[in-house]
Amino acid sequence: MPETKIGWAIDAELVSAIAGHRDVDYIHACPRGRWRKAAANPARWPQAAAALRDFAGEIREAGYEVSIDAQGLLVSALIPFAAGIKRRIGFAHRRELSHLFYTEKYVSKAQYFDPHRPHAGHMLALAGAIGCAGADHDIALPAVAPHVRDGVAAMLGHGFAGCAPLVAIAPGTRWASKQWPAPYWEQLLEMILNATDAKVVLIGSGDDAPLTAQLARGRDRVLDLAGKTSLPQLYALLSRVPIVIAADTAPLHAAGAAHCAHLIGLYGPTPAARTGPLGSPDIRLLSATPNLSCQPCRRPRCRFATNQCMRAIAPSTVFAEVVRVLRSLAGS
Repeated sequence: MPETKIGWAIDAELVSAIAGHRDVDYIHACPRGRWRKAAANPARWPQAAAALRDFAGEIREAGYEVSIDAQGLLVSALIPFAAGIKRRIGFAHRRELSHLFYTEKYVSKAQYFDPHRPHAGHMLALAGAIGCAGADHDIALPAVAPHVRDGVAAMLGHGFAGCAPLVAIAPGTRWASKQWPAPYWEQLLEMILNATDAKVVLIGSGDDAPLTAQLARGRDRVLDLAGKTSLPQLYALLSRVPIVIAADTAPLHAAGAAHCAHLIGLYGPTPAARTGPLGSPDIRLLSATPNLSCQPCRRPRCRFATNQCMRAIAPSTVFAEVVRVLRSLAGS
């Protein structure tokens, strides 16, 4: 459907994640964070309602004929309804009563939460409702400007000398239940630095900076860039490094979309078969062996306050994958 014009309603703080994407014609920056704060105060509910109407009006003016709600929550379902889009496609799982605002519903609750069905397939099912071929798709990030790529190259050149392979590690997570213990990250770093000539780049958001600073402290061949890169710079970085190690977080999935050659994912509360990254030719997803009886819990916090599913992934297991990849790189 090459003539189709596509718009994307996305949280305002994430606009830079998709700005300049070749397939997105319009971007609608949704101030959902402000709505959430207003909704917490009954005195501000009229303001929240007015802001929602204004945003829906912006989308209405674009004249969309169909909407696809790939998030499947109340607010994301309500926006196209309020914008008056006649054909509204969404999931049939009934989360947060979202189904009440769709004209067409696909993917049952059992299918949606099946730990063995890739979540990307759920989204493709929605796209299939308007005639898109599910098998004919590609994973791609927005184009990165040459000056941004040059800046990242200079950043790496300033931090490192020589041409040893780079390993990018994203140790932070938003969900506490996905957090691999800091001592495990330290052990992995020591193994890499002592047994290989690889150099390590630590990446993440500003929230991850205290952890990455702890990991980088006193260690040579470790460059801490957490909170120091824009999203376009991160995309440029991920396209340069051959190995990325992370839990089930945005950097791991962005690395897949950047077609990073080798991904090593650490999975605990989320099912790897459902939410694994796409796009890379070599993806190894590690989890507790055998899985714990509580996996996958899909909870932001461990109900037992142990994070045992993440602790069961030994640093030596992750390092073995790093060694495998480094040997393949040396032989290529």
